[in-house]
Amino acid sequence: ETFLPTTLAMCLLFSTLPLSTASMPPYNYT
Repeated sequence: ETFLPTTLAMCLLFSTLPLSTASMPPYNYT
């Protein structure tokens, strides 16, 4: 079962993506 860790990592990565963009307004406002 190597799919579990990969899916979890992907979910975590995608979960932190919006947080990173929200923390960096310059990219959003531009």
